[in-house]
Amino acid sequence: MSKRLNSLLIGKIRHNLKTYLNIICGFSELLVEELESEEYLKDRDLETQLRDISELGGNISQEIDQVFSSQNFSLDGFFSQLSAQSISLDEITSPLLQKINVKLSEVKARSVSSFLIDFIDDINKIDHAVLDLKNSIGKLAESNIRCIENLISLTILSESDIEIVKNFSESLQETPNALETKYPSNLLIVDDNPANTEYLKRKLQGAKHSILVANTGSQAEKLVNSSTPIDLILLDILMPGMSGYDFLGRNNKLLKDRNIPVIVVSSLDEQETVFRCLESGAQDYVTKPINFMILAARINAALERKHLLDREEQHLARIEKEKQKNEELILNILPQPIAARMMANEYLIADSVDECSILFGDIVGFTPLSQRLDAGTIVDMLNKIFSQFDDYCEELGVEKIKTMGDAYMVASGVPKPDKSHAMKMVQLGFRMLDCINSIPEIDGHRISMRIGVHSGPAVAGVIGKKKFIYDLWGDAVNTACRMESHGVKDAIHISSNTAKLLDRTLFDLYDREPIQIKGKGIMQTFLVEEKRKRW
Repeated sequence: MSKRLNSLLIGKIRHNLKTYLNIICGFSELLVEELESEEYLKDRDLETQLRDISELGGNISQEIDQVFSSQNFSLDGFFSQLSAQSISLDEITSPLLQKINVKLSEVKARSVSSFLIDFIDDINKIDHAVLDLKNSIGKLAESNIRCIENLISLTILSESDIEIVKNFSESLQETPNALETKYPSNLLIVDDNPANTEYLKRKLQGAKHSILVANTGSQAEKLVNSSTPIDLILLDILMPGMSGYDFLGRNNKLLKDRNIPVIVVSSLDEQETVFRCLESGAQDYVTKPINFMILAARINAALERKHLLDREEQHLARIEKEKQKNEELILNILPQPIAARMMANEYLIADSVDECSILFGDIVGFTPLSQRLDAGTIVDMLNKIFSQFDDYCEELGVEKIKTMGDAYMVASGVPKPDKSHAMKMVQLGFRMLDCINSIPEIDGHRISMRIGVHSGPAVAGVIGKKKFIYDLWGDAVNTACRMESHGVKDAIHISSNTAKLLDRTLFDLYDREPIQIKGKGIMQTFLVEEKRKRW
């Protein structure tokens, strides 16, 4: 057999023996936790016995690891060595297992009756595991093991165990001393021992990483808080001044925000130390003396995780950016309250508006002018005019509804009620006229505008699935459109409804001859003039 296969066989034997210890230690700890429940009277003697059983199980586990360490076996004489080590293990563990049996007897004798009744199955599991472990170690010690088949007949290993070990052994490849990483990165080594940092630096540089070194926690903290890019930290615990614990505690948030994994590399191997480091934010823990193959594999795993987290954050940032662009686009198309409702997945947006004012504006003579101008000039002219109108709407707090060729439609009092809706519409009309009148002649033609305003109830809502639009419907809309079409250029033509809502100290109204309005009959309408330029 090869050395690797021998090592795997020993590892599998260790695993199978320690399976019993997992039951002994695990269920002892569970029973201690159950004993702390208010349902049972606390029994300190019982708690002590259970903790002792768990501790004894841990001691046996350590003995199994030491006696069946791969270092105690050579390629030649493997099975005779296994027999000798098994005898040694039996001598060491027999008194420990006997102590566990004594403790179990005391548990059964001392246990509060209700507790024993409720958890007798768990106690029996521990009892059976102790017996099975003793029998397995005894078989190994008493038998003259010469081949794998002997281990199978003793039920120390199963045929499936052997198959798994062989397949795994064949799948392993020799691993070079310096494992090249898929993620060449900037690593920070934090250790007060120059020999340790030099060793790791050279090995990790061979794996294609760039290395930074800090000999104290304070130096490491300065590097982490600087602009120096750091992808992973190898951190010692016992250092003068700021310890590894202190470094993790002080910089935990920053390390998480930057997705910088920390692997603790320490000579301390106590369970409490490992737990404390992982709880403080370390991602992994490796003990000294360092097995570089293991360390390199864990570094690569940590860097891969960081790479995926960084990519996820980049994708989320792009998604958020696109979301903001989408929201900005919707806000450019729809009024803010309506956009908020749509983004909240309100699919049917329709509101009845009791009072609002609607303005229609139309550029007079635009059609014949457009026939003489090229497309670029026409679009550029309309864009400049309507962009200025858009600014006026924003300043006055009214809603542009849409443009239709050279026509411009605005509403005030929607979607938010506004008592000044009529005043704002008329004021917007004067600003629009001032803008149009300031435009120089185009191709010998001076453009002008006709504006109409009407006030009344309407229905407002969003229509369309892809090219949606916020629009208004109802008699008020039709009447406002008639006010524009029956108006005069360079003037604002309003209905009597709107006239009633205007402040006469700010505007002069001039009666027009009653007009026949389609669908409305005879209507009294007015032209408006400002008494002053701003109100």
